[in-house]
Amino acid sequence: MSGAEAGLVLGIISAIISIIDATKKVYEAVEDEAGLPTNFKKSATKLPLILKLLEYAEEYVNNETDESIKAAFTPTLEDCKVQAIHLQELFEKVMPGEGDSRWDRYMKAARTIGKGGRVESLVGGILDDLQLLATRFPEITTLEGKDQLATAIEEVTKMEPSLPDGFEQTPAYAHYVGGAQNVQLGGGNQYNNNSTGNQLNGPGNQYIGTNHIVNNHKITTADDIDRSCLRSLRCPDTLAVKNRLKENKDKLLPKSIDWILQDPKYIGWKDGDDVCLLWIKGGAGKGKTMISIGLIERLLCLQDESTVVTYFFCQDTDYELKTLDAIIKGLILQLVTQQIDLKESLRRRWDTTNERFDEDITSWRTLWNIFLEMLGRCKCPRVYVIVDALDECQDDGMADLLKLIVRTGLDQPSKVKWLLTSRPLDSAERELLAGSDQVGVSLELNQKHLSEVVKTYIASKAIELDRRHHYGPTLRQKVATELAAKAEDTMLWVSLVCRRLESVDRDNALSTIQDLPPDLPNYYRRVFNQLNEGESALVKGCMLLLKAMMLAYRPLNVEEVSSVTGLSGESVAIEAWVDRCASFIKRRGTDIEFVHKSARDYLAGTGGQAIFDSYEHYGHGEIALNCLSYLTKRLKVNLVDLPRPDSTRESMKMNALVVSLDYAASFWVRHLEFVKQTMLIQNALAEQGEVGIFLHTRLLEWLECLSLFDRLPNAIEMLSTLTDMLKQNAPLLMLAQDATRFLLRHYPTIATWPLQIYSSAIVFSPQTSVVRRNNLDKLMWLRKVPQTEDSWASLIQTLTGHSDSVFAVAFSPDKKRVASGSGDETIKLWDTRTGNLQKTLTGHLGEVLAIAFSRDSKQVISGSTDKTIKLWDARTGDLQKTLLGHLGAVLAIAFSLDSKQIASGSEDKTIKLWDTRTGNLQKTLTGHLGEVFSIVFSPDSKQIVSGSTDETIKLWDIRTGDLQKTLAGHSGAVLAIAFSLDSKQIASGSNDETIKLWDAKTGNLQKTLAGHLGLVLAVAFSPDSKRIISGSTNRTINLWDSLL
Repeated sequence: MSGAEAGLVLGIISAIISIIDATKKVYEAVEDEAGLPTNFKKSATKLPLILKLLEYAEEYVNNETDESIKAAFTPTLEDCKVQAIHLQELFEKVMPGEGDSRWDRYMKAARTIGKGGRVESLVGGILDDLQLLATRFPEITTLEGKDQLATAIEEVTKMEPSLPDGFEQTPAYAHYVGGAQNVQLGGGNQYNNNSTGNQLNGPGNQYIGTNHIVNNHKITTADDIDRSCLRSLRCPDTLAVKNRLKENKDKLLPKSIDWILQDPKYIGWKDGDDVCLLWIKGGAGKGKTMISIGLIERLLCLQDESTVVTYFFCQDTDYELKTLDAIIKGLILQLVTQQIDLKESLRRRWDTTNERFDEDITSWRTLWNIFLEMLGRCKCPRVYVIVDALDECQDDGMADLLKLIVRTGLDQPSKVKWLLTSRPLDSAERELLAGSDQVGVSLELNQKHLSEVVKTYIASKAIELDRRHHYGPTLRQKVATELAAKAEDTMLWVSLVCRRLESVDRDNALSTIQDLPPDLPNYYRRVFNQLNEGESALVKGCMLLLKAMMLAYRPLNVEEVSSVTGLSGESVAIEAWVDRCASFIKRRGTDIEFVHKSARDYLAGTGGQAIFDSYEHYGHGEIALNCLSYLTKRLKVNLVDLPRPDSTRESMKMNALVVSLDYAASFWVRHLEFVKQTMLIQNALAEQGEVGIFLHTRLLEWLECLSLFDRLPNAIEMLSTLTDMLKQNAPLLMLAQDATRFLLRHYPTIATWPLQIYSSAIVFSPQTSVVRRNNLDKLMWLRKVPQTEDSWASLIQTLTGHSDSVFAVAFSPDKKRVASGSGDETIKLWDTRTGNLQKTLTGHLGEVLAIAFSRDSKQVISGSTDKTIKLWDARTGDLQKTLLGHLGAVLAIAFSLDSKQIASGSEDKTIKLWDTRTGNLQKTLTGHLGEVFSIVFSPDSKQIVSGSTDETIKLWDIRTGDLQKTLAGHSGAVLAIAFSLDSKQIASGSNDETIKLWDAKTGNLQKTLAGHLGLVLAVAFSPDSKRIISGSTNRTINLWDSLL
């Protein structure tokens, strides 16, 4: 919106303030109120509040930087102004004491206005308009102002009608004075007559999408930005994870890590200036995590202002703790918590206007660069970085991360010290310990030390058991000896057996140990077989719980078990299942998790699956439908009873119901997708299936729930997944697509104020929106429903971020990204699903005029006025190569279908062919007498066709570089070129306002398509080559039959 339009909004508000103020003065000037209708007095008491609210609105608009938000005010303010003018007319005609009675004057004035002419209707209409604005933009007024507004609306609503129904058609002599009435009022009160034409958001005024809408929250301080950064980053709390592990594991014995503290390799790593990476590796159950915790706490004890310790614990049973980005986020959180100044590295990447990062923080490589920058900026002379259990990170990029640690993270050996632990790991074996600055400690090669640690641990456990069961010295020693003989120096085996002995009386302690196999796999096999025996209901519950734990994407809360298993288990039953499965799972607080990764590994193997398979089938499909059933029954409007429509999630109170919904709401779609081809799920995806019923009846409640859990970003992804799965079901597909548009438009509002989904989100969606139509009965708080556009606008999202004109855009073939090139000399990569900016690629020294993706979507090429072509990694944003050779701006660029070659056209009148892998120039094609504006490979990769300002199209042989044909016929520059998919036809668009079709084999002109009244800038063939689409500067797109 222009500055003039912005001024118009403020002008309207100022005019309304003047009108209301004048009306207020008219009332205050009245000395004698005799004969004045009661509702005039009551309505006049609302005028000061209206003035105050309008002043708030004026201040808000004055400070708002987003022009589209200002524009959204206009229709409602116009309606408000009309009603204010009518109100002023009423007061000016009715208030004077002379002339006809005030009632007669009131009746005449109201009849002139029409149906909405009652004084209470006009005041109520103005208050309703202000409520619409306060609902759409909750920060337009204060909390007190909203309370006063709600009270005022309620009081006006309760007023008795001051004029009878149909008064606008009543003869002029009708009057209504002092309680006597000549025209009888009909039964029932008519107290809310909104004026017509109210339109808060007509076509052209909607601002759509997550990127164009700016959250109304004004970030004013560095602390505010820091909180927004960390909230958006969603870092795992590694301190909480460490404390949880300490709670779960047995108490760390002080002497258990003495041996490693005295190891020369550890000492050299900790205190020296040359060794910067220590890798501790060992098999399952050897105590690596407890060693990590012990070393971390020892380093923390020694910590002072010169030392920082940051750490992370990988866990493959928790999806939030087993990815590379989770590792780096956890390390970042620990670092900035201790070194507040390092938050600047996050702050400078934060876009305060759009309230998001201007880089792709979902990419672990981006996070790595941020973390590396923080390490470099950290003023402490020593930083210890510890990552435990690398083998539990389920990420294909582990080798790449280790490679980056070695190549870029070890540059300051005296300052940054890395400690990594894992089982033997192929990627670590390949990447680590290649230089003298890296050392390793193998637990298997330190068996003597490990044996002593296990013996110490056994002794402590025997004392605990003695205290519990009164073994006495003799039995205690025998138990310790038996444990040591069978432990095979595996601490986990000792822990599991001792846990089992806690429920065995003293007389059976020794025989229990003797009956158990000495190694972990055999131990698991024995106890799992025993678990399969007993009372059938209990065994079934245990098996279902273990299978659910196997398939779940994170540990389950006790309250969530019913939603996943489909059993209405009481907490007592669940406790019994957990106790019986104690060798595999355990309860930590309210969470249930595996005792160790090895327990889960056994159940996932052939031994565990053989027993699971003997029970009724239970898999991802059953979990998905159980979750849906649970959500359908328990979700409700205003799930946590928030008091106000503008309440935020911070004010909610957690309860058992809310906790029980978390897993089901967050993961049902992921389970559904895992088995989407099965008959069970295909039936669920039918119109009357479980998915359809849920989307029709509980969509808004589900989105509210996700907003309360601060997981609304996941909803966009889940709706996208559902859209892909529903392609065979047209009605449900339409609903899923509509839900996506609904969420994209209202995302910032719902994310901040969850209950707005039942008010502003519904009423400000188009009339034909399926979501709106299905949920109008859930509308809360608003009495006035404004007119809106009939259907969703074509615009889905507006991507903002460039600081100059955008000259080139391209979709990636996998549809996941959009690339844009700009006069600001940058390329930006955007997420097509969310509209979020992923990366900004910098390096060009001139405007970026051309851009293209490789066929596999892994690379981007760009051409610029700096005469260079740059090749980028689309995933990481890294610059791979710069291709030099052109003597003028690069105007056109293309990848061959196999992505092995790049073709570029330039204002130097040449086309150049490049080898994508090496960046070498292969050929220069000369022949054009003007700038080369368009270029394309034939689908069979045998030819290139180019268009130029010399008004010709040239066809070239890729293999030889020979000019095959020159196609002449246009009377203006050729600005667009396309090959048909069968490589038989060429279409060209020109500034002569025509499209020409050519035979690619003979070069003959087949036909000229005329119809545009402007330059033809774009042409393309349909996949079957039967139609052509063209775009022109006359703002039209034409569809042509290529065969006629």
